[in-house]
Amino acid sequence: MISRIEDLLGKTFLTLVFFYLALQQVASIVAVIRFRESIEFWPLVLSSRLLGLLFLCLVVGLTVVRLPPRRSAEGIEPRLSALAGTFGLMVLIVLPRGTAGPGMLVASTVLALIGTALSIYCLFWLGRSFSVMASARKLVVTGPYAIVRHPLYAAEAISAVGFLIANWSLAALLVGAAHFAFQLRRMFNEERVLRRTFPEYDSYASSVPMLIPRPLTPVARAEEG
Repeated sequence: MISRIEDLLGKTFLTLVFFYLALQQVASIVAVIRFRESIEFWPLVLSSRLLGLLFLCLVVGLTVVRLPPRRSAEGIEPRLSALAGTFGLMVLIVLPRGTAGPGMLVASTVLALIGTALSIYCLFWLGRSFSVMASARKLVVTGPYAIVRHPLYAAEAISAVGFLIANWSLAALLVGAAHFAFQLRRMFNEERVLRRTFPEYDSYASSVPMLIPRPLTPVARAEEG
């Protein structure tokens, strides 16, 4: 009963937060369109913002319809790690920013665009199993999850690097290091819950790498060719 109440409260909180972020993204899209003549490479920036809006809308929708958890991580640490990993980079908005040249800004926008597109792809496969907290809802082992065990984190890392480049400074470097540390901790917390919930997870984990895809063997390349 307590876990259901916690899940409902968490669902309500995350839905409201991501809905608010989606509204902010809409405002930023309107601003890009209005002031496009003064924004370098504005079509690229607009594309990145539109994909960001799609990602946020998907997160809101999947949070609302997600499956009830079969098991969740115990204790306060997994919850704090999940919140810090999800929202920690937002601290950069209020910190002093470094100076990024046009080339760095283009690179950051391209990375954000690629990372967001890959994140959306992963969300489609994750579906109703999506969760911010370390919970076991349904084991997904197909699509990008057949390549690495945490493709959504890998995709979000690409976007995070883009965001850090755009806000480059010593503070950004420190915040980014903390962000990736929390994200890594989230992966371990999630894997602990998944191993306890799904007996087949050990077999899956032994054949699928955590974050970095394995290179194709010469035999596999020949078969694909």
